[in-house]
Amino acid sequence: MNRDLIFDEVLLLLPALSRGLGRPWPKEMAEIEEIVGHEFPVEGVGGSISVGHVQILISLAKGPRSVGHLAESVGVSPPAATQLVDRLVEHGMVERRPDEKDRRVVLVDYVPQMHDIARRIVESRKERLESTFASLTDEEAEAFLKGLKLLAEGFGVAFGSPGCGEEK
Repeated sequence: MNRDLIFDEVLLLLPALSRGLGRPWPKEMAEIEEIVGHEFPVEGVGGSISVGHVQILISLAKGPRSVGHLAESVGVSPPAATQLVDRLVEHGMVERRPDEKDRRVVLVDYVPQMHDIARRIVESRKERLESTFASLTDEEAEAFLKGLKLLAEGFGVAFGSPGCGEEK
């Protein structure tokens, strides 16, 4: 497994681990709230942004994706991914648009003003991971990823491959 794939997996695991540890991301949410023009309630209250929503947003950092691709990347069913995307559309974070190459396919992407903040968030996390992982061998990095998955599972979060996903 190459390091970039490991970093992608770790990024997808972090929101689940953050929730399991009870650590919100206030600075990032404040930036997003400023862009979309409203606050988000805490998780568990109607209309909130959940771990699944954050995982969808992280997955979109690689570019526009179909709902099916997003479902696979975060380990949820396509209907569950559709519900996550619907909520993100309602919150003004993402939009749906036809694929220019195949008009039958609908792609999900950040709204234009979200691109920069999403890129910065993902890049800053990847930079931190890269510096932390610099002293690890590939085997140690893979073992670390495996350990994170086991930790998240211990918090009651189920994972699909290649990403992580829905709660048990």
